Formats: sequence, C-alpha cells, structure tokens
Amino acid sequence: MNLCKPLPLIVLIVVSALWPYTAFAGEVPTIGHPLVSIRLEIPASVASRTYLGLAEGETFDPVDIRGRLLLIEIFSMYCPHCQREAPAVNRLYQAIEASERLRGQVKMIGIGAGNSEFEVGHFQKHYQIAFPLFPDENFDIHRSVGEVRTPFFIVVAIGSPDKGKILWTGSGHLEPLETVLGRLNTLLN
Repeated sequence: MNLCKPLPLIVLIVVSALWPYTAFAGEVPTIGHPLVSIRLEIPASVASRTYLGLAEGETFDPVDIRGRLLLIEIFSMYCPHCQREAPAVNRLYQAIEASERLRGQVKMIGIGAGNSEFEVGHFQKHYQIAFPLFPDENFDIHRSVGEVRTPFFIVVAIGSPDKGKILWTGSGHLEPLETVLGRLNTLLN
C-alpha cells in the first residue's frame, strides 16, 4: 500500500482544522494609519523613564511618551544590518539631543524582535545605544507590525492632534543624518 498519496489530503485536513486558531500578522505600518496598540514594560532605569516622560508603573503604550514625535526602530541583535546601522542610529540620537529644536520633542526607542531582555541589554551595551531598548522575546510586537524586516523605522506622532498617526516609515539602511534630521524638522511643523 502506498501511503504517499493520502498525505496531501491529511495535511489539508489538519490545516483546515487548525485554520481558526492561526495567528495572522498585522499590517506593515503605513503612513497615515494609526500605530497598532503596543504595550511595553516601564523601564526600571530612572534615566529612561525621565527621557520618555513616564511615571513608575507596569506597562505603557509608546504613543503616551512625552514629546511630539517618536522614532521606533524594530531591530534584532542577530541582524547584521542592525549591527551595521547601530553607529548611524547612535549619531541620529546624539544629533536629536544636541538640537535645541528637536531635543524633548523627538524621542527614540528600539524594540528587539525575538530578543530577550538579556539580548537587548547585550546589544545596548555592545553598541553603546543611549536610548531605551525593549525586548519582544515572543515576536508579539513584530507580528503586530507585519513581520517587517529589520531594521525597520517608524516615525509616529505622539503629540496632539495626530497622536498615534504614522508619519514616516523606512527599512534597511538609515538615510544620511542630514536627511533624517530635515524630515524630523519638517514633521514637527
């Protein structure tokens, strides 16, 4: 008896039975759309809480960070592109903090897709990342943003009247520093 012929039928039956329980990825962040709801743990570091304008607590939604714009980097410590981009992302953070116009208005965070707290901490220490990084160990956030390739950048309005609205996205290589700073200045207007 040949058991190979009924195998495709068995696979089809199993997949059909499990179909209602399949978790689908969210949509890739699109300019003009609202950012999906994300919950992150409040940082233990007083400096990180102060930078983000957060009180003590358990979790928060990134759109509740104090400021007007939030740049989110979706990264993975194992991504060679993220590792290569780390110096450029650090320069961007330093330029924002050095700018009288942008400092306090533009905040940055990173979300480590598939990374544990240990892995995120290692990446932060190794690449000397000064802005807060958060683990997404089970890929929950990564799935909710459409399983984007890393690094992926999202600029979202966190101030009124467009709170939560996605204003820009980009993936892969970060544009030249002057281009990104110019875009952030334009988005603040």
